[in-house]
Amino acid sequence: MAEKKKKKRRAYLDAFQKDEKGKYEYRGDFYIWQNEGTELRQELLRLWAACAVMMASLIAAGCVNAPGAVNCAYVLIPYTISFLVGISVCWGMHRLTAGGHPLRAYVYQASIRQIPGRAVCTATGAGAAIAGELVYVLRNGMEEKTAGFICFILLEGTALAAALSIRRRVCKMKWEKQEKSAKEESTN
Repeated sequence: MAEKKKKKRRAYLDAFQKDEKGKYEYRGDFYIWQNEGTELRQELLRLWAACAVMMASLIAAGCVNAPGAVNCAYVLIPYTISFLVGISVCWGMHRLTAGGHPLRAYVYQASIRQIPGRAVCTATGAGAAIAGELVYVLRNGMEEKTAGFICFILLEGTALAAALSIRRRVCKMKWEKQEKSAKEESTN
């Protein structure tokens, strides 16, 4: 029985091969932007704007003096998770933006394929933080922090909406895989 080949951690390095001069050259697959009507640059600007709103909201929510946001695990843990995964969304956006056009296959896998899941995790964490805040207030009252409560809920809601917007926009992006043989033929 043939064993399944286990994926290597850095398997994408196999796509880099030495040319006749001894320099490494990428010879793997590429992904080409296919959305008609919008340019890749415009779409990336929209995505970065949503990332900025998401991260600004998460940072501001962490600075608000809301009831339960200082000492309650079921508010702090989801908030922290959403914040950290939000940073991961921004890292994926950085990889996508720095990858250029056409995108190398390993950059596509590390960005386009992973950003939607990370954005959903960010939205889920923000939603759980909102739910935790509501539960805390129902159990313990406002603690004379009504303004902080309202700000926290609004900021986390904004982060949730921005994360879902990022997911939706990235899922709508159309990329076509260009095999390495087709790429080599088009350059010759």
